Amino acid sequence: MKIAFFILCLFITCSNSATNELDALVKERIKESANRFFESNDVLQISVKADFKAIRADRDRSTNEYHTASIEYTDGDDTLNVPVKIKTRGNFRLKEENCDFPPLRFKFKTRDAINTAFEGQDKLKLVTHCRDTSQTMQETMLREFLVYRLYNNISERSLRVRLVKVKYIDINYGEELNKYGFFIESIEQMAERLGLEEIEMANLTQEQLIEDNILQVALFNYMIGNTDWSIPKLHNVALLRDERHAPPIAVPYDFDMSEFVDACYMKVYMGRELIESRYKGKKVSIDALEKAIAHYQAKKNDLVTTVLEFEPLDLKSRQECIKLIDSFYHVLADRQAYRKAFIAEAVK
Repeated sequence: MKIAFFILCLFITCSNSATNELDALVKERIKESANRFFESNDVLQISVKADFKAIRADRDRSTNEYHTASIEYTDGDDTLNVPVKIKTRGNFRLKEENCDFPPLRFKFKTRDAINTAFEGQDKLKLVTHCRDTSQTMQETMLREFLVYRLYNNISERSLRVRLVKVKYIDINYGEELNKYGFFIESIEQMAERLGLEEIEMANLTQEQLIEDNILQVALFNYMIGNTDWSIPKLHNVALLRDERHAPPIAVPYDFDMSEFVDACYMKVYMGRELIESRYKGKKVSIDALEKAIAHYQAKKNDLVTTVLEFEPLDLKSRQECIKLIDSFYHVLADRQAYRKAFIAEAVK
């Protein structure tokens, strides 16, 4: 009897071990699939079917709900359909007076996304075109996508993005709208990819972050002409760390209020901040500053190439973007100029 019981226990243990090993392999495959989604530079063409009249009207952040939808796309000769839930999101762009088409959040069920391009995704933000009839706002959205790609060149500790060409189909009225948009990697997925954890600690000062990280963030925002960020207020930055007592690092996001993106509502929203100093970094030693500048100088060709090769954005817009980057590098090339901009005018 004891021998039979021992054999049964051994069988159960082996079965559990095999199951756990299988589960681990499945989870690893799903994780790799999720990462591949953002590793691709290909524009993903999708059709999204939903009750967009109801979605557009559902803009109250305290009561808005997820709406049933589906994503359809082709993979080779196959047409795939992925059930998904969609809800509105955002702050400024959520208001109807600012954007007639709101930003969206997509929510996937794991089992529905298996063996599709969205395998491994949970919740994804979609940055949309803002206004249906405005080509200018379509260009604005493409410029913001480009900003994320530029920061990917500066730091691996950054949010990745995937450009999509979306056909929005209203299931009740049959109306169709074709626009570019882009998905943003979730902060949770980025943290897992980097082996870090997200933290939320308001009222931190820049002195409490890793110095080279905050310099990278501050210089980047200066380059794109963005003052719409704050470490103490946790405004448009995520904080990550690799262990409990380690100083956090900041990852910037939401760049639509920058000069680089040049949204038509930016000047009205930002007001006086636009005529004040663009640099919001802390005051550091000249050695620390010059180390950060050297990093940016080594990345200049990558930044310029990223802009030049981004064909969805028209040539005139790409030239404007290059001009802004060049003005930043003119400052970096002049010791007196960068001492004034990044030390004399730094946050005290």
